[in-house]
Amino acid sequence: MPDEKRDPAAAARPSWETAVEILPIESRQIDFAKPLHGTYLTTGSRAQRGYRLSKFCMTFMSPANREAFKADPERFMREFGLSDYEKTLIREQNFNAMVRYGVNAFMIFKLANAFGVNQNQTGAKMRLQTFEEFIATRNVKDAL
Repeated sequence: MPDEKRDPAAAARPSWETAVEILPIESRQIDFAKPLHGTYLTTGSRAQRGYRLSKFCMTFMSPANREAFKADPERFMREFGLSDYEKTLIREQNFNAMVRYGVNAFMIFKLANAFGVNQNQTGAKMRLQTFEEFIATRNVKDAL
């Protein structure tokens, strides 16, 4: 049960976001019952839950869809049939929550690009860093 005093948004989170998912996978190297903090394994249930939003992101391969989204994002999301929660994830550009929801990471980059956010800016957002902090961690000079 989330601690609502430390995290006021915890009460508003969907139950699946705070649930622990035990996977029927055995490994000598990884204990799937105790995943590493910040990792989110793609499972069938997660992928199924995130399918509609992943499919939405995939539409941004079309320049016409990118332009339609930029012109009126609310209409574009409504016409695609996204849930209120999915729309909120998009409005907030909450890429980490999208991963937890089950959206394919490659699809998140397509959505970010529709917002004009490049891959390094997306990485910075996902690591909760400023762009400058993130770039300082890269091993490539001038990686912008």
